[in-house]
Amino acid sequence: MILSLKRIAAIAIKELHDFKTNINILIMYYIIPIMIAYIYDKLIPSMPEGFALMFGLLFLVVLVGMYVPSMMIAEEKEKKTLGVLLLSPATPVEIFIGKGLLTFVSILASMILLILISSGNGFAHWDVIFVGGVLTTIFCILIGIIVGLLSKNQMATGVVGTPIYMALLLIPMLGSMGSSTLNKIAKAFPTYYYNDMLYLALSGYEGDKTLLDMMSHVGILFGSIIVALGLLVFVYKKKGLEQ
Repeated sequence: MILSLKRIAAIAIKELHDFKTNINILIMYYIIPIMIAYIYDKLIPSMPEGFALMFGLLFLVVLVGMYVPSMMIAEEKEKKTLGVLLLSPATPVEIFIGKGLLTFVSILASMILLILISSGNGFAHWDVIFVGGVLTTIFCILIGIIVGLLSKNQMATGVVGTPIYMALLLIPMLGSMGSSTLNKIAKAFPTYYYNDMLYLALSGYEGDKTLLDMMSHVGILFGSIIVALGLLVFVYKKKGLEQ
């Protein structure tokens, strides 16, 4: 199958125009993670080294990665405009890539902003932040698209997506700090491994581990993308784009 970069770019540009008109997404899904990281870093004394940046990055990747593409898909279904895309030469794969591309690029840009506003050694470990962040973002975007396919409208994305979002964000964070049983449960979630990569690189407690020390984490994140992609294909075959 040959993908058309022009069609993917056209879909991404369309999403950008739609995106600019939805100020709620801009405020809730992008500014809040940055504000929380800033408050934790600048206004709360005795915050552990790297914690604010770690929390902001995980919050950003999971929240934006999941909810923005899910709402894009659900909005198209609600407005009955997905049929127009399906009648165009664009394939479902190109539609998914085009819709996910804006989210992907915007998350990377927000990561840079988070590093800039946070104190600590974020720039020294940019490779860990971005390699782990890219893989986790792709996974979350795929899950977000699945949520959009399973939701009848934008309101339903909250009902379908919130339990998944909370699990991906909170269980890995609690697992890294809680009992061994909770830690074992947390290891079933890909976001646990990105959170652990950030902890190993940024906290200072583990001797500032490098990306080469975390290749097992990278492999697990890559494997999670394959699993999410397989699940997306399964859901698409069952639900299609318009149901």
